[in-house]
Amino acid sequence: MANNSEERFEKSPQKTKKKKKKRKVNPVKRTLAVIGTTILSLFLIVIITSSIIAAALTVYVLQFADQDTVDISLSDLNLDYTTFIYGYDENDALVELASISRNANRIPVSIDRIPQHVQDAFVYTEDERFYEHAGVDWKRTFTAFLNEILKFLGSRQGGSTITQQLVKNVTNDKDVNWDRKMREIFRAAQLERYSPKPTILEAYLNYIGFGGSAAGIQAASLKYFGKDVSELTIAEGACLAAIPQSPEILNPFYKGHADKEGEYAGVFRTGKERNLDRQKTVLWQMYKNACISKNQYEEALAEEIHFVDPNAKSDDEGDSDIQDWFVDMVIFDVIEDFQEMYGIEQDEASDMLYNGGYQIYTTVDIEMQKAIEAKYKDYTTFSETVLSDPPNSAFICMDYSGNIKAVVGDIGEKATTMAWNNAIHAERSPGSCIKPITSYGYGMEYDFYTWSTVFTNKPLDTPIIDEETGVSRKWPYNYNSKSWDYGGYFTFQALQRSLNTIPAQLIEKETPQAVFEFLQNRFQITTLVADDANLAPLSVGAFKYGLTLKELVAAYQPFGNGGKYYSPTSYTQVVDANGKVVLQHRYTPIQSISKESAYVMNKLMATVIEGPNGTGRAAKLVNTPLIGKTGTSQNWWDLSFVGCTPDYVSGVWYGYKDNPRQIPTGTYYSSAQVWKNVFGDIAEAEEGKEFPECQDVRELYYCTKTGLLASGTCPTGSIGYYKSTNIPEMCSGHHEEPKKTEDSSTAAVDWTVPASLD
Repeated sequence: MANNSEERFEKSPQKTKKKKKKRKVNPVKRTLAVIGTTILSLFLIVIITSSIIAAALTVYVLQFADQDTVDISLSDLNLDYTTFIYGYDENDALVELASISRNANRIPVSIDRIPQHVQDAFVYTEDERFYEHAGVDWKRTFTAFLNEILKFLGSRQGGSTITQQLVKNVTNDKDVNWDRKMREIFRAAQLERYSPKPTILEAYLNYIGFGGSAAGIQAASLKYFGKDVSELTIAEGACLAAIPQSPEILNPFYKGHADKEGEYAGVFRTGKERNLDRQKTVLWQMYKNACISKNQYEEALAEEIHFVDPNAKSDDEGDSDIQDWFVDMVIFDVIEDFQEMYGIEQDEASDMLYNGGYQIYTTVDIEMQKAIEAKYKDYTTFSETVLSDPPNSAFICMDYSGNIKAVVGDIGEKATTMAWNNAIHAERSPGSCIKPITSYGYGMEYDFYTWSTVFTNKPLDTPIIDEETGVSRKWPYNYNSKSWDYGGYFTFQALQRSLNTIPAQLIEKETPQAVFEFLQNRFQITTLVADDANLAPLSVGAFKYGLTLKELVAAYQPFGNGGKYYSPTSYTQVVDANGKVVLQHRYTPIQSISKESAYVMNKLMATVIEGPNGTGRAAKLVNTPLIGKTGTSQNWWDLSFVGCTPDYVSGVWYGYKDNPRQIPTGTYYSSAQVWKNVFGDIAEAEEGKEFPECQDVRELYYCTKTGLLASGTCPTGSIGYYKSTNIPEMCSGHHEEPKKTEDSSTAAVDWTVPASLD
């Protein structure tokens, strides 16, 4: 038995060791455990972080709730602030040019006189959940907030309800930040606690603008339909509800313009057409929200709306009620600057101006403005005979600091306030007026050529496809479209003949992209698009859309003031009702080209007026120096002239705006003659003044055969003007062949161009 006990004793340790042996851990389970732990940790972090943020936001919101003790009342809605626009007369005395206010054309109307379908048109377009929310549409606000961060809707989305819009105008709180938005939310909620929905809607419909000076729904109903608001049909109510989104271009009386991008890119559409598109959206919103039946919806879509004549005047309405062209331009400019300054839409900027009690000090020359407007009311300014279908026209004048002195937007009596202005709104081809600020100006600035560099009058080596016939042909023709215009040798004085071949050669050698950037950056041309970085646009002005006359004229400033460009302006400053300057024009010049380049180009453009072959000879003045350039676009659709005198730079354009076509030849004066008819008397009053000199430019005699400086053996010569950095060599006396630049390259031309451009 003892032996057995010992045997058992010896074996027991082995058994114990086997029991303690470790089991293997499954790696998959281990990984899943780690992942689970990580996810749980992240979840807890998110919960904790969200709690901290929520707590911070709660404190932030409660602070506003405690601090915002402003009592909101619709009686505080200020409708009486009038904005005044001033100018200075010839004695430098301040003169009131106009006073503008939404209230001037506002006719109050109670909510019970506004048909329910008219109320619904505005509610379900501007604030779909108006009757459901308590001042703030949180769904709309949250969507706008997310879009501001993520940009998933492509454009900025407004989150303001009708109540919030009223609050903004009651308090005049225009700050562009989150603090203002929070204040607006609390105030909207407060307003809704003490004001019923009908009262809020009544104030809103009496307040909003409807284009021009029309404010409030009753005034708008009378303006567009000649009827009381109570008589509006469903379609007419939808038409009015379509306007507030952008009053100046959606009102039915807006003349129209072509869009630059989107579905209607390049298509000219009137305000009536634009309003109709928006009107369909309004009707759909009404139908979707069961405000109207399907039959009413379809009948409203099919209804032909009849508008009153926008040019008709009531018996007690005189000419004084129509603002002049300059006042219109100032209003357009200030609204645009308000939009940029405050980051707001056009309708809100317009309301700010009309209701803000501002004082605007303009740059107008009152006497000049009156004189120019008188010339534009006289059809003989443009033609010896008055046609039944006269073209449109425009004129603008500024000084060499960019101060606009006078502007007229069309021929004849000005029919309406805030009318389409062809000087500042129309984008048209400048024709050969583009040459001094592209091909010639670029080549002169960078010393690629001199006054007497010789060029061959020939087309580019690569033919193009004629846009009218589809046939391959040489390009460019010169302005009279005759192939026999090719041949011969010309210096930079080809500008006076307005030859097209030379600029085309220059642009091809200088490269279109370089000249395109030169035009944009040095002369601040903003209406160009990427397609314009090409030969035809930069050589002869065949741009996709064109330039405004205002931009074109401003670009000529450097040729009369030593190379400086100043941004054109119609006002010097805008002062608010409290005396604070809110907009101040800054006269910051850009040295577009050097003084020497400007002086040589000045002398070169003088040949357009003074030269025996100058296209602008009809503009020549008796007592005052004048330089300038004519321009004629494709098929004689647009005629332009820009002229510089020692005091002013000004320009004229005429052509058919809405339906471009050829101006009747032999009936209308040349653009140079029209400019003289309009501005000649004013320009002649500058007698005794001269353009600034540039002592560094050399006046030298050159050989007309070679373009080099003339020697004693040169048979013919002429006077030229040369930059100190680019003086030609002396002619050797050998005159067998002219010394000229290299022939144009054979780069492919893959676009169509007009047949004839000046």
